Amino acid sequence: MAADSDYQKIAEHALAMLKAVYLHEGPDAAVTSARYMVEATAIVIAEELGPAETRRFLHVVGMTQGQEH
Repeated sequence: MAADSDYQKIAEHALAMLKAVYLHEGPDAAVTSARYMVEATAIVIAEELGPAETRRFLHVVGMTQGQEH
């Protein structure tokens, strides 16, 4: 199993990719890309961990809405 720092690096790479999409394609493309990332993640979680964990993940996504990072 990977260390937390490995997961943090993966998240940082995903964020960098979204920033690149934003800079090159604009905000609409970045939002679309982020939406696809969340949908793909939810599918993987559902297949691997089940619907309860998927609901928890989507709840966290919903709770972060509106928070500034």
